[in-house]
Amino acid sequence: MTTSAAEPSDDTNAPVARLSSLWLLLGSLALLQFGYPVTEAGQGWTIVYLLVYGGVIGYVVLTARADAKRYWPLLALAAAAIVGGTWFAIQQDSGAAQVAMLAGVGMLQLALLIVLAAALIKPPTYAQVSHLLLIAVCAYLLLGGVFGVAASLMELQSPGSFTDPTVASGTVPWQSLFYASYVTLATLGFGDVVPTALWARSLLSLEAVVGTLFVAVVIARLVGVIGARHSREG
Repeated sequence: MTTSAAEPSDDTNAPVARLSSLWLLLGSLALLQFGYPVTEAGQGWTIVYLLVYGGVIGYVVLTARADAKRYWPLLALAAAAIVGGTWFAIQQDSGAAQVAMLAGVGMLQLALLIVLAAALIKPPTYAQVSHLLLIAVCAYLLLGGVFGVAASLMELQSPGSFTDPTVASGTVPWQSLFYASYVTLATLGFGDVVPTALWARSLLSLEAVVGTLFVAVVIARLVGVIGARHSREG
């Protein structure tokens, strides 16, 4: 039985063996990173939103199947995200549950970001341009999510680190800070959700720099990989 050279099922050096799993991850991330407004519609919709993380968990499982020993930390972090998300779904008014949910999700997204970044730096031998483009887009979405979690945890730890004109008083919600994260990542600078504490300003400044460099480095890397392959084939 032969295996396609483009997508071998036994390539243990790859973070993903099939395009279908990357599409699953991309679809899940798009719904999660931009569908968070539904959590304002009540507990039921919040639970539906958290269930979308099943797509990310599915990607982790598919990834770990290639080399369970190498990727067991991903499985552990996926379990932590499930526990935190379940706790938050049951007790959405609990500050501790919110911290657990954000921390679990943030650590899982950071781990996935590292795995995908490694694949961009040293692409698997089977990876085609379509693989690399999907990996790059997923990594970009994860980057915004990681900074959004960091900002949310900072606000929970030190209320008043950020201000939002739509919030009359109290802690700025994580939904607003995820929005602020992607606005900063894209260097739009709308200026509505504003970091007021020094560490909050430092965090979003770092995100703006990292986001700009990410796009430049990824484009350069993709051009280099494609050029090298054309040279070898020529």
